[in-house]
Amino acid sequence: MLTISARIELAPEDIEAYIAGAQKIVQPTREEPGCQLYAFAVDIAQPNVVWISEQWENEEALFTHLGLPHITEFLELCANVNIIDMNVIRYDVSAAGPLVLPQD
Repeated sequence: MLTISARIELAPEDIEAYIAGAQKIVQPTREEPGCQLYAFAVDIAQPNVVWISEQWENEEALFTHLGLPHITEFLELCANVNIIDMNVIRYDVSAAGPLVLPQD
């Protein structure tokens, strides 16, 4: 399994266009084979920052996703908005499970 965590900071005047574009790709992406999680969230402290969380069964599923028409169209939109900062991190996960909080 692999996960992607991304932080995208956009120019304030471009956030609405970016979110509108993202809304179009969430559902088709969630229906793709190998997609286990795909979500966008606006940062509550910085409304021009978007966080993306993805979880994929394997690298093949992720790379297939990146070549699909709805994603290439979204990437074209991204090329036409002012992205101030972007940090994308890929994690290869060998094990996952619930977080159990310590008991007092």
